[in-house]
Amino acid sequence: MINDIINNDFYSLLKKGSEKIRENDYVRILAHYDGDGVSSAIILTNALKREGIKFHLSYVSSLDEKGFRQLYEEEKDVFTIMVDAGSDQAQFISDYNNYVILDHHFHRDFKAPGININARDFGYNGTTEACGATMAFLMALTMNEDNKDLLPFFVSGVMADKQDIGGFKGLNASIYNEYNKNKTFHMINIDGSNIHEAITYSTDPFFYNLTGYPDNVNEMLSSLNIDPEKHVYDLDNAEMLRLGKALSLRLLSQNIGIDGIKYLETDVIMFDEIKMSSKLLSDIIDGNSRIGANSIPVQYFLGDKSVENEMNSNRRIFKTKLIDYIYRSKNNIKENDYLRYFYAPESEMAGPITGTMALYLFDVKKPIIGFNAGTENIKVSSRGTRHLVSRGLNLSVVMREASQRVGGSGGGHDIAAGAVIPLDTEKKFIDYCSEIIKSQLGSI
Repeated sequence: MINDIINNDFYSLLKKGSEKIRENDYVRILAHYDGDGVSSAIILTNALKREGIKFHLSYVSSLDEKGFRQLYEEEKDVFTIMVDAGSDQAQFISDYNNYVILDHHFHRDFKAPGININARDFGYNGTTEACGATMAFLMALTMNEDNKDLLPFFVSGVMADKQDIGGFKGLNASIYNEYNKNKTFHMINIDGSNIHEAITYSTDPFFYNLTGYPDNVNEMLSSLNIDPEKHVYDLDNAEMLRLGKALSLRLLSQNIGIDGIKYLETDVIMFDEIKMSSKLLSDIIDGNSRIGANSIPVQYFLGDKSVENEMNSNRRIFKTKLIDYIYRSKNNIKENDYLRYFYAPESEMAGPITGTMALYLFDVKKPIIGFNAGTENIKVSSRGTRHLVSRGLNLSVVMREASQRVGGSGGGHDIAAGAVIPLDTEKKFIDYCSEIIKSQLGSI
């Protein structure tokens, strides 16, 4: 039961939020646009549907004051659930109180007039122990324990936020241990229709000169005497050992940190009820969200199977783009004494490119910043490593303070954060980021 894994204060606030939700026959959901936010949206829309509550789902892509307030006020008189965002943005809508927030990001000390439920306020690390889908799943369970069957989407959210590296921790682990009744396999962290496809399209982990290079994958598999048409789950122990050793050596040759190495193997959960593995589910949800098809997996998991082909095709489209953009961005990256930075080839792609390069393609010594240049402003994504965070890096502070100095706004996690800044301010922004990172880490 949910009240067995969280304390009374946490549960009481969730209960208060669930009762407020039930007072309405129509609510609005504002979910962050990424894989964690979309996973959260799947949980909440299903929970509301089962209660007979109608809903309207929108996605938050702008976390600055103007963009967030404008989105909220599109239906300002409708009770709103904000998930995977909102705790820090509540200050932008201080004249409203008809909402409940389910968040896990750093936020400033602000007494929200609505109901603000943030995992960090109850002692959980929102970077490693609780994500947006964690909070959405807890709310769904508070509404009805029968919603425990929505566990797959809690898992996909945890994976989208990279909180499964090294195993589930904190609140995530408590939920997983209490509610997971599915078969779990410890194996190489790849998935696809066959082993050749699984490696060719693998971006997490990213194998340099194998990912995106089908001929190189064939050559490697041939040298290992492994049938490329085999499914990864059908490899025998000897084949799995040979493949795991080869892929480990590939990652080590990329001079990456321990986080990237750890992600080579994982616990893959087989969700029989949706006929997908946790790896495939996370890839599908994240891939659709990254190309602007956020609601396709929501639609599918609400019961509309007519979008299945489109949903799977979107995953492949995203993977193909991401692989191409990662190689291009790596070749064009710039750096100074304290950070690396690049310009993403396409809107909304800086985040996944930054995350992949930070984990798999560069050493752990410097954080990476990616720019998405739009017509009105520039969106910024940043990513560090647990090694840098342990030394004092906090990218939430870096993004917030540096963006404010150039007339923008930002925030997020210590290991990953974002910002929005005015056009043509990138040079000053990089200088300010470097200054703040130097103050946090000293010499690199």
